[in-house]
Amino acid sequence: MSDNISQGNGKHAVVFHRKSGEYFLIWLVNALLTTITLSIYFAWATVRTRRYFYGNTEINGDRFDYHAEPIQILKGRIIVIGALVLLYILLLFVPLVGLAVLMVFTALLPMLIIRNWRYNAIMTSYRGVRFNYLGSVKRGYWTFLAVPLLMVALLVLLMTTVGSFSSFISNATPLIVAALLYIPALIALGGVMKYMIADLYVNNLRFGTAAFNAAISKAAFIKIAFCSLLAFLPFLIWTLWFSGAVLLSIMEYVQTGGHITHRVHYTSPYEDIFKLIAAYVSLIIGGLVAKCYIVVAERNYIFGNTTLSDNVQVHSNVKLGAYLMLLFTNTLITLFSLGLAAPVAQVRYARFMANATQVSGDISLLNVQAHGDTARSAVAEEAISALDLNVGI
Repeated sequence: MSDNISQGNGKHAVVFHRKSGEYFLIWLVNALLTTITLSIYFAWATVRTRRYFYGNTEINGDRFDYHAEPIQILKGRIIVIGALVLLYILLLFVPLVGLAVLMVFTALLPMLIIRNWRYNAIMTSYRGVRFNYLGSVKRGYWTFLAVPLLMVALLVLLMTTVGSFSSFISNATPLIVAALLYIPALIALGGVMKYMIADLYVNNLRFGTAAFNAAISKAAFIKIAFCSLLAFLPFLIWTLWFSGAVLLSIMEYVQTGGHITHRVHYTSPYEDIFKLIAAYVSLIIGGLVAKCYIVVAERNYIFGNTTLSDNVQVHSNVKLGAYLMLLFTNTLITLFSLGLAAPVAQVRYARFMANATQVSGDISLLNVQAHGDTARSAVAEEAISALDLNVGI
């Protein structure tokens, strides 16, 4: 038994054991065979990669496993690629039919997301017991389709109501009022959506027959959303200040027909270009910080309020600064190696997230029974992967 294990009701550290060099060989073989076989080997590469990362993640002396068969993923991939090619052809030659098919496919997305969650859960096991997901497709449609449409309608109604005052108010007051109402409303609705997705996912997740329970609230997600805006504001202000003089110079240049007056300090084109680039970079960094804050805060909150059968508590202590530094160094490693060090970045990320996760409680006392559910089709899994929809926790 490894020395990272706490006994009884103490905390059990989640540990990722392997090193970057081992995964590099797997990654290299996967890349070569996928290229040689014109992506047919991608299914086997996916399974090998997941089995490597799952199989080297340990809690309390036991490791996870991944059970999907490559042929399942290959069949699902062929169906999804065929459907996308057909959709492209229809949009190209019969636009109206293609648009109708696209709308039907969009309407199927909530069902695909639910089935994707179920497939990935059933294909994952710990101590020989498989996970499961019991969320309903009906609730998936409410969360991913009905609620977003209602939110859009609410925002449009808000903007229309404020805009109606502009017909008899000549100044910029309606625009200011609209911004003051629209932005907080948009952020709050985004927090509500994040809550609904987390609730739909975690509170329908099972380990065997044992249920996960996440005691989470809408208010916490809305607070996280507003805090991310506060994290972004300094970068936005810096961007506006840095680019303001340049924009004023351009506006005056256009208005005066190319004559610069004393009202705006003249700068060289090179300095203007530098300021605009700096402003753009500042905006990107601010967006990254805000996004990372949301990822870290939501993960720590959801994990910290999730239990399994009321006996086992999950914990997460990801630090924002450390997470940002990890992403920054991983990006540098990948860029300067021309992508060859991508497996190193993946292993570093897996180890970092494992080290920031703990489980407390006596896992050995869990009353867990295996379930008999199966998932034989990977079509939903491949569809979600092809569309790069990052849903889930």
